[in-house]
Amino acid sequence: MNIKVNIHKNQKNFDILENNEVVIKALRPKWYSQQITFFLNNRTYEIKKKSFWGSSYNITMSGNLIGAIPFDWKKGHYIDLYQGKKQYWIKSTRNGGIFSSSKVHSLLEGGVKSIIEIHYSWKKWKENIEVEILEKDDYSYELIMYAYFLMRLKQQSESAAASVPVGG
Repeated sequence: MNIKVNIHKNQKNFDILENNEVVIKALRPKWYSQQITFFLNNRTYEIKKKSFWGSSYNITMSGNLIGAIPFDWKKGHYIDLYQGKKQYWIKSTRNGGIFSSSKVHSLLEGGVKSIIEIHYSWKKWKENIEVEILEKDDYSYELIMYAYFLMRLKQQSESAAASVPVGG
């Protein structure tokens, strides 16, 4: 199975492709927001902030709340799905040398079992994102989108931490 993320030029819209066929169409309504809306199986899913000042997110399917992405000081953001009462975390590891842009983001069920790996790198001034399914029985396309969202949150927090000035 060859699953890729195709990001359009405007950085707002992106697609999840399986064997070069679009499976999920996703968009960010505004360029500055972290909200994501995606369409799958004639349903509309949304990941959006609970409140303006908060750091937690709600996951809705056709307007019904199906999960949340809360923040924990020890673990960071994680996915909490209400239907199966499952929780998922993301773990990042660097691939290659110290100057390499390649990273592998693993989605862990319950903090232990790795289900999905997202391979992220920069090639020819463009992001290259490929998804590898490790557990064929436990994954879904929604989970790929949630893992992608968690990956982006982790990248954002890492880049914010890297830009803190020292010695004010």
